[in-house]
Amino acid sequence: MTLYARPTPASLHDAGEESDKRRLLLAILIAATVYQAVLCFVHTHFFKASTALVAFSELCIYVACGVLLFRRIELSFVAILTLIASYLLLLALLRSSLDPKGFRDIIILVLFYFLGRNFGDEKFADRLLKIIIYLVLAVGFFELLFVDVYSRLFNVYSYYLAQGNITTSTNWAEGSTLALNGIRPAGIGRTILPFLLGSHRVSSVFLEPVSLGNFAVIVAAWGLSKGRDQLRSMAFFLVASAIMITLADSRYGLVTVGLMVLVRLVISGRGNRMVMILPFICAVILILFGLYYDGRYSDNIPGRLYSSGITMVRFGTAEIFGLAGYNINFGDMGYSIVLTRFGLFGCVVLWIGLWMIKMRDEHGERFRTYIVIYMSLILCISGTSLFALKSAGVLWFLLGCYAVRDKKWLTSPLRSAQPAAGKVHYAD
Repeated sequence: MTLYARPTPASLHDAGEESDKRRLLLAILIAATVYQAVLCFVHTHFFKASTALVAFSELCIYVACGVLLFRRIELSFVAILTLIASYLLLLALLRSSLDPKGFRDIIILVLFYFLGRNFGDEKFADRLLKIIIYLVLAVGFFELLFVDVYSRLFNVYSYYLAQGNITTSTNWAEGSTLALNGIRPAGIGRTILPFLLGSHRVSSVFLEPVSLGNFAVIVAAWGLSKGRDQLRSMAFFLVASAIMITLADSRYGLVTVGLMVLVRLVISGRGNRMVMILPFICAVILILFGLYYDGRYSDNIPGRLYSSGITMVRFGTAEIFGLAGYNINFGDMGYSIVLTRFGLFGCVVLWIGLWMIKMRDEHGERFRTYIVIYMSLILCISGTSLFALKSAGVLWFLLGCYAVRDKKWLTSPLRSAQPAAGKVHYAD
C-alpha cells in the first residue's frame, strides 16, 4: 500500500493562481527592461514617441506592479510609502514646487523591491535573469554584427532627440542613428578590444551602452552572491557580465566588477558591512578632486570626478538639504542629483533603511554589499542612470528576492506539497 498526498481542487486552484501571478511578474520585469526599445521601434516606424508616451508606458508598468501586490499588501509597504510620500511632500512645501522625478524614483525602488520580497525567490530570480540575459545578448550580438539593420530598426538618436534628452539637432557621428555615446570619439577610442570591435559600443535593448554596462554589473553582483556550491551558476553570470561589459566597452563596469571580485575574495561574513560607509568615502573623494584637481574638465574618469566635486564644493545649505537645485540638470553628477532631489536627511534615512533589511542568508548579505558598491561608484560618474527603470527594476526585484518575508507568505501552493488537513488519500 502506497501513501501519497493527492492535491485537492482548492490547492490546485491556488497553485494555478500563483502560477498566473508568476507569469505576470515575468512579463512586468521583461517589460520594464525592454519598454524603451519598444517605444524607440514605434517612434522609428509609426509615430513620434513623446515624453508623455514614455511616462504613460512607465505608469502602466507601475499599475501592473500595484495590481500584483494588491492582495499581498503589507503594513511595512504602506508605512514606507506613507513616510516617503510625506517627506517628499514636506520638501515640496518648503520648495514651493513639486518634484515628480523624486516620487517616480522612489516608486521604482519600493514597488520592485516588494515584488521580489512577496513573489520572488533565488531560483525564480535565476530563471528570470537568465531569460533577460539571453534576450539582451541576442539583440546585442545582432547589433554588433548587423549594425546597419539595427540602426534602421531603432533610430535611437531621433528617439532621444524627441524626448529632449539631446539638446542639439546635430549628430557629431555623421550618418549614425545610434545614441551619442554609442560610438567612441576618435580622440578617446574604445578601451576593450579596440582592434576587434572598433569604435562601436553595443547598446542592445537598452538603447545606450551605459545602461548595458550597468546591467552587466548587476548581473555580476548576482553571480558573486552565490555560494561555493553554486560555482557553475556563478560562472554563468560572471561570463555573461564580462561579455556585456566588452560589448558596451563599459569602463565603469570593468572597474566595478573588478572591485566586486576583489571584495568577494578577501572579505566574508560581517566584514561585508564595511561598505556601508562607501558612499561617504566617495563623496569625500569627489570634494577633494574638486578642491585639488588641476581644474580642467575632460571626458574621462578624473575629469568627471572633478566636475562632480567642484559642484559639490559650491553647494550651500539649501542644496545640501534639498531645498534648492532639485530642478537643475546636473548631467553626470550623481551625488549632486540625489542630494538636491532628496536632501541629506532623506538620503541618510534611505541608506539606513537599505541596511535594516533583513536578508534570508549570506547570499543576500553579499548581494547587498555588491549593489552598494554599484550604487556608490555609479553616482560618481553618472547622473540618472541609477534610477533608470530598465535596470533599476531588475536590481530592486533581485534584492527583494533575498529579503525575509512575512511568515504568512513563506508557504505557497508552488512551494509546498502538503495536502489540506483531513485530505490524505490512500491507494493500493
